[in-house]
Amino acid sequence: MKQKTVKPPISGVVLAGGRAGRLNGRDKTRLQFGEQTLLERTLGILDPLCDEKLISSNSRSSYPGCRIIPDRIAGQGPLGALYSCLLAARNPDLFIVATDMPFITTAALAKLYKEHTNFDVVIPESPDGMQPLAALYSRRCLKPIQRQLQKDNFKIRSFFPEVRVKVINCLDFPEIYHKHIFLNINSPADLHKALTLYAQTN
Repeated sequence: MKQKTVKPPISGVVLAGGRAGRLNGRDKTRLQFGEQTLLERTLGILDPLCDEKLISSNSRSSYPGCRIIPDRIAGQGPLGALYSCLLAARNPDLFIVATDMPFITTAALAKLYKEHTNFDVVIPESPDGMQPLAALYSRRCLKPIQRQLQKDNFKIRSFFPEVRVKVINCLDFPEIYHKHIFLNINSPADLHKALTLYAQTN
């Protein structure tokens, strides 16, 4: 009898909100990469690491194997979505991953989890800067986030000075964090670039 794999006690969140205005309102989660949509692909990357999967969305009502978490208060952006998911998650730690990062990997997220002991946020930093939508957050961030939301400060890094943050320099781990790992799709040009790269590597 095959032994069941025990997954870490961590929740995985796919951030599936946003209007995608520069993509003419197209639903990024339904963009096709090979045989999978971006949503399916992102959930598949989270699956080996997470014993609970959540989708942050105000438009979906259900999705197989996942709980849908709407924003508690509309219009607060990714920080409000993070707050809502931290409240809803059954685990004390969670990954949050934007659904428009087609090249994020399980190994990249596993590195964050490996470094999470004694930290409230573990976040990768690439040459383009910190990547708050491909990071790990603890429930201990709730009150600091709430304080920022009450001030209408929706910048996702606004609460970092109040918590323990571990920054992972991606240049120190080139075998994990390749050049395009955080490429995100915000425009038709981004989509064309991502599909071209995908075709070259698959």
